[in-house]
Amino acid sequence: MKKYWIGLLIIGLAGCLFLVSRTQAMDLNESIDAAIQTNPTVAAAQKKASAAGAKLGQAVSAFFPALDLNGNYGQSYSSPSTVQISVGGVTQNYRIGSDSTAANSGVQAALSQPLFVASLYPGYGLAKKGADSAEEQYQQTVIDISFNVTQSYFGVLKSIKMEKLMSDALATSKAHREQVQSMLNAGMATKADLLQSKVREANDNVALIQSKYAIDLSKDTFNNVLGVDMQRPVELKDIGFTGKVNNIPEYAVLLSTAYDNRPDWKMYLLETGMSEEQVKIAQSEYWPNLVLNANTGNQLTQYPTFQSSVNSWQIAGAGTWTLFDSFGREGRINEAAENLAAQKAQVEQFKNNIALEVHDAYLNLKSALEVVIATQQAVDSAEESLKVSTSRYDSGMGTNVDVLDAQVSLTQSLTDNLNALFNVEIAKAKINQAVGKTMLQ
Repeated sequence: MKKYWIGLLIIGLAGCLFLVSRTQAMDLNESIDAAIQTNPTVAAAQKKASAAGAKLGQAVSAFFPALDLNGNYGQSYSSPSTVQISVGGVTQNYRIGSDSTAANSGVQAALSQPLFVASLYPGYGLAKKGADSAEEQYQQTVIDISFNVTQSYFGVLKSIKMEKLMSDALATSKAHREQVQSMLNAGMATKADLLQSKVREANDNVALIQSKYAIDLSKDTFNNVLGVDMQRPVELKDIGFTGKVNNIPEYAVLLSTAYDNRPDWKMYLLETGMSEEQVKIAQSEYWPNLVLNANTGNQLTQYPTFQSSVNSWQIAGAGTWTLFDSFGREGRINEAAENLAAQKAQVEQFKNNIALEVHDAYLNLKSALEVVIATQQAVDSAEESLKVSTSRYDSGMGTNVDVLDAQVSLTQSLTDNLNALFNVEIAKAKINQAVGKTMLQ
């Protein structure tokens, strides 16, 4: 019984630790690390890189000898043959062979060592570049997932802040509606003022309801990017939206960094190198192939009354050389050469696409930072406008419509400011994705 309660206690503690681990708030870096561990797309890219590495191992193994070992065991029977021999007019029949079942067994070993196979060298180069390209594809997947996690991470924080913003807006409109009701009871406001205030309050309530559901949707998106169950609780650290970026590198620095670090650019160069290796493989058909073969073995045949054993070995060099194959070889060389030319013809366009993407990310960040300043100025003005409108209405010098318009303007300016702050964080992440490394935190 004591062991039973101890077991229950251990299980309970384990469950508590599990719940704590699932609900512990994560920061952005922890979220990215988790996605790299759990996202199926990352796992697939990693497996493909491993497969390409295994293919490289196959290319290396082709340079070394291959050893085969074969064995056999069985039984056989063939009836003796009859031979007639005539000598001096006398014919006699002779039986040759054994009228018994024979047991056959043997073992053979064979070794093959390439001496000169021209296609092996470019084949190795092709496999090596393929393995490097797969590794770069994995790195590109990690970069893309990091951006997606960043976007969804701040999407959750934004939706939570938006819910708070809508809640504050509803509280403001509710307080104003109650104020109008009091003034109506005192004969200082009209029925129309009260109805307008109720409409404003109802609209803010609708916006609040929508913002609450938006939180759930943003958390589902976050879990989907991580590659985990969407019902998993999401608790994130609110690292805040600063709306500021220190020491933004110049565009030329960003572009140079992109050419040095972007995995897709490295993949393009590797693919060009792979096309060059394909040309070499096709050209290798002009050369002969030389292979050293060696084998040894023993074959034993056993009859009831006698047996035979044969031991043998052989060492020989073998060579093949295709002198003419109806111009098929030339066609394969031309095909590989044209594919290489097509790959090289796109290099400038690919570089231009990278430059455009980096410049677009750079300008978006600059624009987002300026929009933050502009929207904050709008918030300041809207807050002051609401204070003035409310004060004028309370003193009987303003209208209810002025107050409601000021409330709408303040809510909209706060929403615009929150979106602008969010866009700055995404623009920073886009810079990192565009250059292939983390440059902005």
